[in-house]
Amino acid sequence: MNQMAEPEYEEQFTAFVDFLGFSEASNRTDDDTRLKILNLLRSLSALRGEFEVHTAPEQGGNRINIKPAISSFSDNIVISYPLGPILASTGSNEHIAALSILWNFNDLLTRIASAALSIGFLIRGGATIGKLYHANGVVFGEALVDAYQIESRTSFYPRVIVSSKITRREEWMKSQAMNLLKGHDGLYYFDCFTMLTLRSLERGEDWAEKLKAWYHNAAEIIGKNLTRLEGEGKLNELSKWAWYAHEFRSGLERLSPEILKGLGVSLDAISWRNI
Repeated sequence: MNQMAEPEYEEQFTAFVDFLGFSEASNRTDDDTRLKILNLLRSLSALRGEFEVHTAPEQGGNRINIKPAISSFSDNIVISYPLGPILASTGSNEHIAALSILWNFNDLLTRIASAALSIGFLIRGGATIGKLYHANGVVFGEALVDAYQIESRTSFYPRVIVSSKITRREEWMKSQAMNLLKGHDGLYYFDCFTMLTLRSLERGEDWAEKLKAWYHNAAEIIGKNLTRLEGEGKLNELSKWAWYAHEFRSGLERLSPEILKGLGVSLDAISWRNI
């Protein structure tokens, strides 16, 4: 079943995401990196589309496939999921609807974070639930304002903070499968660190080797930025990359020893300086 209801100003899960340091990099980077930025923006533009939800019968129930509404402008991305149609597809089961939305969003977020990191950018954002209209190239509503304010005023570090409008909902928070972490500051954010490497590439015959190469490239990018920012005395930017390096390491700690061995990673040798 394919549900594509007429877009409305309605309650939606909404996220606003942007790239840290984008403006500075765009102005002073070399031609090769500028081309990589342009290719990244093109790939984000290709993600743009209208919301769809599909349900298909399978053993034990229905399989739910969601395509969120996505808009991108410059280095900003807005992603939304209207709750009404998704709840309808689950038989008004809010917990299943929440699982479907949060899993789908975190998978998409991880892919965006992976692509950004590959050219030296970190992402930051906010996610909330509120009224929104998001269709036909138009994004408008209180949820967008709320998500933007979380990104600009609260997130600070390169993470996507989850609003209390989500965390206060019991059905959204009662499962450990939500891929949410709680920081030392009491704020919840999406864990796109544990699965960052695992979801960065499609599986194939040479998947393990590509994954290993991706990890070592990512570690090199993080290390170079830490060294450069410390040398330039840019403490604000350094604090964000140092926080990210710590989270990157913590994400590796949550992987199995077999995966770490395949990556050629020894946690004892990892610090914020040599990630």
